[in-house]
Amino acid sequence: MARVTAIVTAYNRADFVTKCVASLLGSADADLEVRVVVMDNGSSDNTGEAARSAGDRVHVERTEDNRPVVGVINRGFKIALADEATDYIIIMNDDTEFLPGALRKLIEACEAHPNSILTPLQLNYRNPERIDDRAFAAASNVRDLVEDAIMGRPLRQVYPVRTMIGAGMLAKRETWENIGPFDELFLFYGSDDDYCTRAQYLGYHTYLVPASHLLHAHGGLVAEQSTQNKADYLRAWSLRTQSHYLFRLKDCRRPLWLAYLGTAGYAMSRAWGCITSGWPVGAMRAVSLYLTLLGQYAAVGRARQRDFDPSRRLPA
Repeated sequence: MARVTAIVTAYNRADFVTKCVASLLGSADADLEVRVVVMDNGSSDNTGEAARSAGDRVHVERTEDNRPVVGVINRGFKIALADEATDYIIIMNDDTEFLPGALRKLIEACEAHPNSILTPLQLNYRNPERIDDRAFAAASNVRDLVEDAIMGRPLRQVYPVRTMIGAGMLAKRETWENIGPFDELFLFYGSDDDYCTRAQYLGYHTYLVPASHLLHAHGGLVAEQSTQNKADYLRAWSLRTQSHYLFRLKDCRRPLWLAYLGTAGYAMSRAWGCITSGWPVGAMRAVSLYLTLLGQYAAVGRARQRDFDPSRRLPA
């Protein structure tokens, strides 16, 4: 019997986490055991208690305060890998839910393509007949998938993708071990893109499994999202901007000093765009974020050497 351990990051989502955990545990069958590690990232509601109520196949690891999610995921990996019976590991968000049979289809695809990271097709939580907007944007770049769908041809088991949404990434335990943890220089956005880039560099494949379906709500149960206040908007914008900068800096195709030089020009273009749109706060933040990463020059260099070490590449 194979065992899959799911790492579910959760924060103040008691309304969602029980559905996510139930869909995972409900995926177990005679040949598949499912264990769930819920990383309760400092929730102030009863998220942890709700997850524990699902039974003894659920382990809840609580962080006393809300911390950057990338580090929380890495802690979940350590717990999952400490279980020697774990054969597969999947990363999940608390606002996701597998449809029946979807996890099994992912594992079947992983068995057929062992040196790979796989992701399900993500559907709109409120309208499961529709592909999730963000997933659609990613899938629309997969030319073979689009052509097969338009022409009415049978869909393949997997389709290569450049990157995937981190709320549903499955691989064999040895794949996760060989590629290593997520880069904690990324505070939130961009860590999944960086991980896929690293995996591909090391010789692994990244695949979409269109027959495996996952509902994803992106944090909201209601049809209309509440208006984001200025502080939340600036925080989200800053996290995205930081990830854009860092992704450029980790591009191992050019020397680090040249990557910093090119990123400086990119930062100035973002700052100028903020100025011309009448948003001076954004301009100051764009420059400040670059200067912060400039101060992390040595750390970025170490991350590049660790993540893009040619000696760790799979044999051709």
